[in-house]
Amino acid sequence: MSFKPLVFALSLALLSACSQETPTADSTTPEETPAAETAVAKTESPAPAIPGAQTFSENGVTAEIANWDQVQEFVQKQKGKVVVVDLWSTWCEPCIAEFPHLVELQKKYPEKVVCVSYNMNYDGSKDSPPESNKEELMEFYTKHNAEIINIISSTPDMVLYEKIELASIPAAYVYGPDGKLAKRFDNEKQEYGKEGFTYDKHIIPYIDEMLKQPAEPKE
Repeated sequence: MSFKPLVFALSLALLSACSQETPTADSTTPEETPAAETAVAKTESPAPAIPGAQTFSENGVTAEIANWDQVQEFVQKQKGKVVVVDLWSTWCEPCIAEFPHLVELQKKYPEKVVCVSYNMNYDGSKDSPPESNKEELMEFYTKHNAEIINIISSTPDMVLYEKIELASIPAAYVYGPDGKLAKRFDNEKQEYGKEGFTYDKHIIPYIDEMLKQPAEPKE
C-alpha cells in the first residue's frame, strides 16, 4: 500500500470516531430532562376559600363567587382567629375609601386576623350575573394588591339587606376567635358621627384590644 492511501484511510477512521463520541447540539442526557421540566413547571392557583366556588385569579390576587351563608360557614372554620367581613360596593364612595385599610389590617396581623371583602355589586338582575363584574373588580383588587379573601356576592343586594337587617353599606362584621359575632360596624345610628366609622379610628383599635385578651382555654 502506498503512503497516500494509508494517510487517507487513517483520516477517515478518525473522523468516524469523532462523529460517534461528540454529542450533537440537539441531544440531551437523561439527567438533563427533569431539570428542564422543573424550569417550566406550571404555577398552580391557590385553592378557593369557599369549596367549589368559581374563582378568578390575576397577578397573585384572587376572587371567588359565593353567597352570604357560605361566607358564614367559612368564618366558623377560622376558630382561633379574628375574622373581619367587610361589605362594600364599587358605587359606595366611603367603602372605596376604606378598602385599602382592610388590606393593611391583613398585613398587620397575617397570622391572627382573616380579612374578607364581600362585594355587593350584584342586584339580582338576570342580565348582569355576579361574574359580569369580574373585570372591573379584578382591576380594583389588583390595583390595591388585595391579597385577602375577596368574595363576589351571589346573593342579590336587597335580599341580603333584608336577611341581615342592614340598612346600607359600608358595614364591617368582626368575629371573635370563638367564631361568634363580636361587633357590627355600620353608620345606621350615626354612632361614629356624620363621617361614619373608619378602620384607623374604630375597627383597628377595636381589634387591637381583642387580640390583647388572653385566649380562652380549650376544652
